[in-house]
Amino acid sequence: MISVVRVFNAIRDLCNEDQRGFVTPEVFNSFAEIAQEAVYEDMKAEVLATDRLRKSNADLGGVDSAKRGGKDIMSDYLIEDDLVAGVKDLSEFRLIFEKPKDLDRIISITTNIMGNRGKTSYCEVLYDVEKVGAILRSNLSAPTEEYPIAIITSDIEVIPDDTTGIKVTHYRRPSSVYVAGVNAGELDRQSFPRYVPLQTSAATGLVVLDSINSRNFDLPRDKFQDLVNEIAGMMGVRLRDPMIAGYSAQQQAQA
Repeated sequence: MISVVRVFNAIRDLCNEDQRGFVTPEVFNSFAEIAQEAVYEDMKAEVLATDRLRKSNADLGGVDSAKRGGKDIMSDYLIEDDLVAGVKDLSEFRLIFEKPKDLDRIISITTNIMGNRGKTSYCEVLYDVEKVGAILRSNLSAPTEEYPIAIITSDIEVIPDDTTGIKVTHYRRPSSVYVAGVNAGELDRQSFPRYVPLQTSAATGLVVLDSINSRNFDLPRDKFQDLVNEIAGMMGVRLRDPMIAGYSAQQQAQA
């Protein structure tokens, strides 16, 4: 988690030393989600790069392994969702579920076997529709209750339809973290980072935070500088300030 207050203050101080006029919460919020997504994509790229290190025998083992470090970072985004509100397609004997709204990448899908409480079956996850057709036509590989398949399109289609629900293990997209209140520090999967002002001084431009309605960034703390660099680059373009844009480019080149 990265404090939205720290990021806002860093951007405000970078863009406008006298704290007047340039960086408003509205402008900051318009860049916050986009910048968070960019940092998240960079994190995924770093994890993929560790595969090349492993294949070239350049990755250290044990606790110093880059591959292990990447998995540790991405584990914060690994989650399990239980989906029970499936819609039956009676014409093709399949059960259709909506994907989780923040789905990034599916790891596995299991079904609950009806009449056998607590027992589950792993689905064969398929993206190739032509392959699905061949499986359904086969007398040997046709899906059964114990060997179901899950077809991934705009939805998740499970065959056969005799299940009470599915569990989807997946990587989620970053969302936000509660700043204060009874849920302080917990994930809010329905919103994105935002800096909500409670009041703003007309004389100084200083902003008092509405901590209940504000949300922190859903990123590891060591990505603070990367996040600031991303937002600074966007602010430099918006303000047409080559100094700010140049600062962002320089910091990203050194990273």
